[in-house]
Amino acid sequence: MSMFKLIAVTDQASCPENFQKQLQLLAASEIDALIFRAKELPPQEYYRQASQVQKICRTHQLPLILHTYQDACRRLDAYGLQVSYQQLLCQPQLRAQVQCLGVSVHHADEAVHAADSGADYLIAGHIFATNCKQGLPGRGLDFLRSVCAATPLPVYAIGGITPANIGQIKKTGAAGACLMSSLMTCPEPEVLVKKLRQALI
Repeated sequence: MSMFKLIAVTDQASCPENFQKQLQLLAASEIDALIFRAKELPPQEYYRQASQVQKICRTHQLPLILHTYQDACRRLDAYGLQVSYQQLLCQPQLRAQVQCLGVSVHHADEAVHAADSGADYLIAGHIFATNCKQGLPGRGLDFLRSVCAATPLPVYAIGGITPANIGQIKKTGAAGACLMSSLMTCPEPEVLVKKLRQALI
């Protein structure tokens, strides 16, 4: 049985303190991978920041997954690229351009199509209500189960995941969980990561 993975997703806007410092703390914690997400940045600035994030991740032997910008991924020879389902539909050639391709899905049908298009793993969300999606109810555990059942690919849950509910996520058959705002805003991310790990035992 493979280990349930914890993946951090960056969100500079929700990180009031020094973003680089938060990244250092995250990279030193027991997370399994980091997704550098910064859709608001223009491509050149994203590339510049991604190269700094890559240095931090390399220091800690942490897999880095870039987001949206395949050119930055190629130029930095980054491990993987995370894209939206819409981006995959518009750019089916992406699969050939990166080592590892992740796709965000919001429906079991999308999961099937993403798998057929060569995705290596899926991120399904949002599962529980979250500050990032104000006013939108979570899609829930049944939704997550349906995505996990629709394809043999590893599925990672995202959205409102805490030490109190991560056990329920694991029971659906998900391969892991992604956390964004909670890991970006907490003063001691390594403590939160430990609590999440303990909740899985």
